[in-house]
Amino acid sequence: MSRPADRLSASAPILTGWRSLYRLPAVVLVLGAAAVGAWWIGVVRRHPIQRRLARARWVHRITPWITRAVGARVTTRSAIGGAPTGAGMTVSNHISYVDVFLISAQLPVVFVTSTEMRDTPVLGLLCRLAGCVFVDRQSARALRAQIQELADLMRDGVHIVVFPEATTSHGHGVLPFKAALFEAVRLSGRTLWVACVEYPAAERRISAYVDDDTFASHLTRLLRHSGIAPSVTWVAHDPEPARRDARALAQWSRDEVVAALHGVGQ
Repeated sequence: MSRPADRLSASAPILTGWRSLYRLPAVVLVLGAAAVGAWWIGVVRRHPIQRRLARARWVHRITPWITRAVGARVTTRSAIGGAPTGAGMTVSNHISYVDVFLISAQLPVVFVTSTEMRDTPVLGLLCRLAGCVFVDRQSARALRAQIQELADLMRDGVHIVVFPEATTSHGHGVLPFKAALFEAVRLSGRTLWVACVEYPAAERRISAYVDDDTFASHLTRLLRHSGIAPSVTWVAHDPEPARRDARALAQWSRDEVVAALHGVGQ
């Protein structure tokens, strides 16, 4: 994937530098509070399911403060009468780690991410504290066990979020959805929800976490900007996903996201 040519110029107005200086402490403060709260839940909640659910509720409560700190003015829409409720699985396109905050603000959820993310500076620690489920897509045996784990979590009342592109993109389109993890929602008997995350075209170069971005470089770029206006749209749901196989669910979900990005049916 080539690196976009339209990065923010180093000669941006001095005001943007001052903006990042006074917004950075707010980001550090609220992320620190989120991490400490999640850590404390891990201390006092010993039952694994209750610990995950409590951490999901805590992250849900604090993420609106995180989105404000990074300058995100979030719009939520629904083509299906509202956001998800209760256990199940949400799938979405993926542009940045900011997507995690946008979706967490909607409802208490547990995110699924790769084992590589576990050791990523800053983000890996936040993922571990938030109770993310780490999956190893390179090992078929491990993946089968993790699919069963996800199905069991949904049966126990957890709402799972998966980014089936398995990477981030520039936001111009939608990468193919990998089908494997859709098997978990089929096994669980829970509802599959589809969300579309979108950033205005003028903000994609600022918002996208791609190529050789690091958390520090991306956050700096984000904070130097006056703000971003992402949206989360709930575009479809299937209360009986077991009627289709995993590949069909992946294709159907991706088609719904592509249609939402292109304004079809809106």
